[in-house]
Amino acid sequence: MKKFFKVTLLYLKKNLTILIIFFIFLFLYICDNASIKAGNVIIQNLKSIATSFTPTTDLFDDGSEISFVSYFFGMQSSKKQTEDLLFSLPSNTTQDYDENGYCLFVSGVVYPICSGRVVEVGYSDNGEKYIKVEHVNNYFSRYQGLTNVGVAMGDIVNINYPIGISESTASISIENKNDLLKLSDVKWKN
Repeated sequence: MKKFFKVTLLYLKKNLTILIIFFIFLFLYICDNASIKAGNVIIQNLKSIATSFTPTTDLFDDGSEISFVSYFFGMQSSKKQTEDLLFSLPSNTTQDYDENGYCLFVSGVVYPICSGRVVEVGYSDNGEKYIKVEHVNNYFSRYQGLTNVGVAMGDIVNINYPIGISESTASISIENKNDLLKLSDVKWKN
């Protein structure tokens, strides 16, 4: 009997790494296929971590430094957006409107004009980096001409959460049901 335990212990020592890896994959398989909310959150966060350090689109080919923040194991709050739309100025630097009043031009650190969820991050037709944020009541804001982008698709942002940097000038516009909102008429929150 003593020999049996000795042989079993020796076998486990030799194959401990394989057994640990097997149990990790078994755990991940159960999390992915079970309908448990905690398991789905773990898998989504692991997918986010696995893809956040290996950008594979043309968005990142210019050599700029981009950092994504991913909360781990469900620490990110996903509150339902039921508040009214309150606009806040998107930058501490000087703001200026275009001649029609539909775009606001800013530079420096750029913040969202209102709480929302990032629905697009990419390049515009003229090669400028942009971010599109979805707000309540089918409003969308678009931040174009950014030098650095600091958010990823699906991130929940609020008015004091920096989303990007513009070294020159970024344009910001708001649309509701594909109609541009005249920003020069907006009463900005102090």
